[in-house]
Amino acid sequence: MCFAAPARVVEVAPGFAMIERGAERLPILLHLLDEPVAVGDWLAVQAQRFAVARLSAGEAAELLDLYQRIEHQLGDHERVTA
Repeated sequence: MCFAAPARVVEVAPGFAMIERGAERLPILLHLLDEPVAVGDWLAVQAQRFAVARLSAGEAAELLDLYQRIEHQLGDHERVTA
């Protein structure tokens, strides 16, 4: 099973966007989305390659908080990465 991780768009070009997740920047494909995205939008990203949905800032914050709580519960032995 794949989890979608929230990431913010920092650059947009035809068919792809550059996202920022923490200190990391990654290019992702936008082909699965029905509507255009803009810099500053939040996206749900799977497999560090594909945007699967647009998120509101509130939804992104909730998901980021959830992942941080899971990581805290797991401790330093395992990290949650999406």
